Amino acid sequence: MTDRVKNIICSTFFIIFGIGMYFEAIKIKPLMARDLGSGFMPKLIAIAIIVAAGATLVMALKNKKSVSTKSNDMDMKGGFLTIACITAYVVLYDTLGFLFSTFLYLFVQILILSNEKNRKVPLFLVIAALTSIIVYILFVYVIGMPLPTGILSF
Repeated sequence: MTDRVKNIICSTFFIIFGIGMYFEAIKIKPLMARDLGSGFMPKLIAIAIIVAAGATLVMALKNKKSVSTKSNDMDMKGGFLTIACITAYVVLYDTLGFLFSTFLYLFVQILILSNEKNRKVPLFLVIAALTSIIVYILFVYVIGMPLPTGILSF
């Protein structure tokens, strides 16, 4: 399969994924009155996915070259693993809560994006933990917006 065909298929998939994500984000109800709502960021991300995938689709359709390379196979694998990771995050978010599900998501996503040469698991664990904790503190204590606690209710 050529790079052009792969880009067309992948872009189409991400456009459909972004549209689905947007319609699911519409269903998210705001937690507080006079708030942008918890669905604001997912909608924004969905729009960004649609725009990026649309731009890639347009470039792929304009490109008439039929070059086939194996380097993009790793990119496609990483893309599909990222989608699986995001899907797992969404599914586990309410059950595990923000802290634990975000920590797991960030750790696994960093592993997906790293290669064996720069893979430093202890550093990735620290980054995922600190990022999750800092974001939780900012939302809950600074902004005053409650986040799901899941199994770690405290």
